[in-house]
Amino acid sequence: MKKDIYKNLSEYDKKIHASGRIWVLVCDTLFVCAPIAIAVYLNAKPDYTAFFAAFGVVAVIYWSSAIAEFAIFAPLLGPGATYLAFVTGNISNIKLPCALNAQETAKTPRGSKESEVVSTIAVAVSALTQTVIMGVGVVFLAIFTKPLETFFAIPEVEPVFDCILPALFGALGYSYIIKNPRLAVVPMAFMLILYLAFPGFANKDSVAIMIIFIGVVSLISAVFLFQKGLLDGKNKKIGKEIA
Repeated sequence: MKKDIYKNLSEYDKKIHASGRIWVLVCDTLFVCAPIAIAVYLNAKPDYTAFFAAFGVVAVIYWSSAIAEFAIFAPLLGPGATYLAFVTGNISNIKLPCALNAQETAKTPRGSKESEVVSTIAVAVSALTQTVIMGVGVVFLAIFTKPLETFFAIPEVEPVFDCILPALFGALGYSYIIKNPRLAVVPMAFMLILYLAFPGFANKDSVAIMIIFIGVVSLISAVFLFQKGLLDGKNKKIGKEIA
């Protein structure tokens, strides 16, 4: 069955999957080799008991979220952009918004080859742009480290940094919520009730677990709204194309 599916792929898809698998394997190997090389050079051995205990807790959370992210993002990005995005990272914050905006700007049909090509180009450009900006940022910090440390130490400035992430994700969320506010009603109400009922969940350690729960609630509510015809025309059309 697997051979039949691969046989029916176009030459473009075959090349994408072949090169994508090779480069993902190469990059994953380099990701693992870097800390191992540093540990060997510094002769620093981790406490394996503590390592595997911590790894087990993290793996339970992130393996499930990794599977869910792949199932959600891959159909939207296409094969080429998926390989690029999962290697370069920051998918939900940068890569996916860039790909979706590029598809909307180019007005390519969802799931079409044109849409996949546009998505791949958008993700590639965003990865290059991200790398350049990070490089410039590192150089900037290296030059102005001491003045920045003095500036950041000012008591009036310090509270600003607690607002950076909420402002960033708020702006990203607004760009999607405004397209169909009904999709956001149930997830936002669920989060509000959850945090009011269990204030202990409102901490950094519970964020990953909350993302899974909220993702499931969002998916169920979105499917219900779509089946009841409560979404606007544009999203109905997208839903039919995906189905």
